[in-house]
Amino acid sequence: MVSFIIIAKEKKKREEYINNFAKEKKVDRFDINIIEKDTNIKSTAQSIGIENVKLIQKKLFLKPIKSPSKIIVIEDAQLLTPEAQNALLKVIEEPPAHTYVFLGTETKEALLPTILSRCQLIELEEEKKKLSDKKIEELTLFLAELPTLSLAGRLRYAEQLAKDKDKALVWIENLIVIMREQLIQTYSQSSTSNTFSTNTIRSFQSLHTLLKTTNVNPRFAIENTLLFL
Repeated sequence: MVSFIIIAKEKKKREEYINNFAKEKKVDRFDINIIEKDTNIKSTAQSIGIENVKLIQKKLFLKPIKSPSKIIVIEDAQLLTPEAQNALLKVIEEPPAHTYVFLGTETKEALLPTILSRCQLIELEEEKKKLSDKKIEELTLFLAELPTLSLAGRLRYAEQLAKDKDKALVWIENLIVIMREQLIQTYSQSSTSNTFSTNTIRSFQSLHTLLKTTNVNPRFAIENTLLFL
């Protein structure tokens, strides 16, 4: 059997892929075991550790109930601690007979190279959502003001963004899109009118990865990025 890593920002897309895979392999729903984070706990303070791995290992060696094979799904795999990932290495490399193992994750950045090398990677395409004119105007204005934005102004932005981590991630993603489009336009027109550099894009990309893959304090991370731009 083979282990898989399903990569998609939307959990629903990952679920659809696994359900279709189950139908193709004739795996009954009773033989699909899903292990995920506790939704009652804030995601910023949540991780999947060794205790969770022990539960996974117990389920791995159980025989299928109604099907020729079974599926184990580890959702939110980006939250697996390095210790938990190391504990999973053996079963991921050699899953028990009649067992398919899926790691569902928003990003592969938080997974160890040893995990990535032992799994078949499946990256699902995301639908690109068009930004509204109002949102484009808001982000463009932020970029224009950023070079001269005061210390207090940067701290206010960080405070507002840090109130909702998920919304902050979307804001950063949209900002990166705007910056890339402006850079492409600049190069095509041989212009030098942009108020930011490629280093600015890299800074926001690093911030996005940090917020997405770790339990760092969002306000501290955003402040740190804005203050050093």
